[in-house]
This record gives sequence, structure tokens and C-alpha cells, in this order.
Amino acid sequence: MYRETNFGGSGPGARAQQRSSLQRSSRRRPFVQPVKLLALLAALASCAETSSSSVSNASRAQAGPLARISFAPRRRTLVLEDRLSLFDRVGFSFPSAVVHDRERDLYWVSNLNTDGPGGKGFISRLQPDGSLSTLNYIDGRKEGVELMAPHGLAVSTSTLYVADVTAIRKFDANTGDFLGSIQVPGARYLSDVAVASDGSLYVTDVGSAPDVSDVPDQGSGAVFQISPDEQVNVVARRPDLGGPYALLANQTGLWIVCTGSSDLLLLVPAEGAPSEDAARVHLTVGSLRGLASMPDGTLLIASWGGRSVYRGFGEGPFDTAIRGLESPSDMDYDVRRKRLLIPLQTGHALAVFNLAPFTPSAPKP
Repeated sequence: MYRETNFGGSGPGARAQQRSSLQRSSRRRPFVQPVKLLALLAALASCAETSSSSVSNASRAQAGPLARISFAPRRRTLVLEDRLSLFDRVGFSFPSAVVHDRERDLYWVSNLNTDGPGGKGFISRLQPDGSLSTLNYIDGRKEGVELMAPHGLAVSTSTLYVADVTAIRKFDANTGDFLGSIQVPGARYLSDVAVASDGSLYVTDVGSAPDVSDVPDQGSGAVFQISPDEQVNVVARRPDLGGPYALLANQTGLWIVCTGSSDLLLLVPAEGAPSEDAARVHLTVGSLRGLASMPDGTLLIASWGGRSVYRGFGEGPFDTAIRGLESPSDMDYDVRRKRLLIPLQTGHALAVFNLAPFTPSAPKP
């Protein structure tokens, strides 16, 4: 901001003194020949052009990631530079996942509510324009509702599926009514659910509570498939899964991210059998907690360890897209509005960003 400062006062006497000073200064000013004056002006113009170019180049160099976020950690108050502040006044309680319900054009957000009564999570229902938000649309405290610690979400036709510790809960997406549960035998901590093109469900079991650091060594992490008639089968259970946490099913197959090993894994290629190494990319950041895809084929990975969201194709590499995020969790992409939706679990917020399709750089020869 430009500010004009007067060092010599503002009264008539001060102005007269300034005029006298300027007259004395002009009498002492040496004569500048026209040739020298032209040379001086040319040099100044050259410096100005160089300075302008340097600023422009510096701005391009500092353009960096698509968006940046910082927090006031003691107050839980978000200071977001580039996000859409649509849901800042919604009182989320440890939001762990979000999904865009395309048929009803709604956002569903699962809340662990660990500050509330034990085992009483809830699910919020949001209008994308922020005009109407129902915080406890599905409430685990209500009689007849089974909902403990909701994590991953998926929608198929009129049913909302919720990964909830050892079972998949089913709710009517139109009314919020509880429709029942699908128990997953042997599950320890279900963290995500996705709907495949054939109508079956895929579910990740991280193996134990997500804050247990030795999840990859326990060998209890698993991925399950639930058929349309609700038959549960084990797709994979082995130590090198490394704590499967989030997953998505798209046209290329079934992808998972593992929070313990920090790997992105193509577990089931399209029209193929489960494979240990159909594709595996290791990220140097830790605690991967979210996975989403964009229409251009790029994948988005959320990392608690890196406090960022990374973007790239399945074979890698992945570049930082959004940084400075507090506990980014299970994300989703709103194709209609080209928005990325990111629940910030310990930030008690839903961060929404405009995110255009990704254009990869040309491969090096």
C-alpha cells in the first residue's frame, strides 16, 4: 500500500520554507547537457525494463502449487488463500471423508465426532452452493441408527454406503433412513468403500486403528469385495499391503493407497485378476489418507505426513498440488463444478478448491 508522508509539516510557513529550499537547490544544480540527459534517460529505461522482467520471472517461479493453506493451530481458525469459503460456518467434528452424490447433487461428509459420546459419529448433508447444510442429517445418537466411527463413503443409486469399523452401514440417500448393515467377518478397522461398475463394493481394512504405527508389519490389512447380494470375499490380505486406507474404482481398475508403507497400488487391473505389482508407486511422504481421480486420468493423493495433496498419473511421478493442509483425509472430486473436496480431520473443516484438469509436462528424452 502506498502512503504519502510529509516530513516538513503542513502549515503556510512550512510550505514557504520548502519552496525556498527548492529554489536554493535549483540554483546549485549543475547544468546537464542534452546528450548526457538522453543517455541518462536511456539507462534508466533499461534498468526499469530489467527490473520489470525480473519481477515477472520471479512471480512465475513463485506461482508454485495450485493453492496454499495455513492455519492458526491454537484457535482452529483456518486461513485459506485460495479455497472457496462455502462451509466455514459448519461445525464439523473430525470429518474423515466426503463424497459428491451426483444423482442428488449433494455433498455427504462423515464425522468421527471423537469429542462427543463414544461411538456416536454422524454424517452431514450439504448443498454444493453452501445455501443449506444439515450437520447431523444422519446421527449415530438417534435410536435405531447404527453408526459408530464413520469413515469412507460411497453412493450407488439411492443408497449411501458408509465404512464403519467392522461393518458397512446402508442409508437411504433420499431420506437418511437406516437400511441395515453388512458385517465384514474378520475386519479390524474399515476405512473406505467404493462402488465398482458391476455394482459390487470394495472395502479397505487398515488392519488396526489408523494411529498405530506398526500397521504394515501386522499383516492384518485387507481388501474385501462385497457382491450385489452382499456376499463378502477377501480380495487381498498380506503384509506388503502396508495398511490399505483409501481406494477408488475407475476405468483402469482398483487403486488403493497404504498409510503405513506410503504406496499407491493398482490392486485389480481392469478386466484382470488381483495382482501384487500391476502398478506400485512409492511416495516419500507418510500417512496417506485419501485418494481421488479426475476426468483427465490423474490421481490425487492426500498425505498427513506431507500435509499436502499430490497429483499425477498412476505410474507417477506425483507433484504437490495443494500444500499446508492439516490432516487431509478421504477426498472426492466434483466433476460438474471442477472442485476438489478435502476433509481436514483435525482441522474440523471441509476445504473446497477449484481444480482444473491437470496437464502433465512432456517427458524428458
